[in-house]
Amino acid sequence: MADRALKIAIVAGEESGDLLGADIVRSLRQAAGREVQLVGLGGRHLQTLGLVSPFDAGEIALMGFSAVLRDLPRLMRRISQLAKTVADEKPDCLVTIDSPDFSLRVAKKVRAANPSIPIIHYVCPSVWAWRPGRAVAMKPYVDHILCILPFEVKELERLGGPPGTYVGHRLTHDAGLLAAAKAQELPRDLSPDRVKTLLVLPGSRRSEVRRLLDPFGETVSILRARGHRLRLLLPTVPHVADLVKSSVNRWDEKPEIIV
Repeated sequence: MADRALKIAIVAGEESGDLLGADIVRSLRQAAGREVQLVGLGGRHLQTLGLVSPFDAGEIALMGFSAVLRDLPRLMRRISQLAKTVADEKPDCLVTIDSPDFSLRVAKKVRAANPSIPIIHYVCPSVWAWRPGRAVAMKPYVDHILCILPFEVKELERLGGPPGTYVGHRLTHDAGLLAAAKAQELPRDLSPDRVKTLLVLPGSRRSEVRRLLDPFGETVSILRARGHRLRLLLPTVPHVADLVKSSVNRWDEKPEIIV
């Protein structure tokens, strides 16, 4: 049975979680030395590694109470659909990644449907900052938490949550990214006549982009009216790049878009 393929269920509903999930799969395939089959939900990075999602992960990336309330029936259907898919597949384990309001609901339903499936959550919810009751609430259906901040393991223990392991932050392990960031480090001269670089971060969700880019553009106009000389940098991801480009066309000053 040593050569049996591992079957891993992953739930990654956002771009950041999709990246983390892809990192896990690559490392697991290298460590296991055997085939790793994927089921669950993910974006382009996990799909490149063989995951076939039952629906577009972008459907669950919503921002704002009104957006969630409007789409609540569909979200609940997707949670039930995904939980049934995972439970029916009987994977060796389920890894839910970030997006706790969605992914932990899936985990809870999977545990109810098939209690034998081990469940690991990657990226500890910020129970140490707000809604601490979530820690103990997770314990019946989350077996272990992978933490990206070193103090979170003790905080989970203090709050009565599942056991945790500190695994570090993805950015601290990416030597190429750190070197590129260092190479692009900007001078700290804040004199009024210097061109200042302004980083614009509208997020990776379509709902975020729609809500934020118009106010961001208005802010840029205000800064220009006050005499600031600006270089605008706007990093984005492929699945919202067209929306970003069309939205910033209304701005007085266009940003450099980095995809």
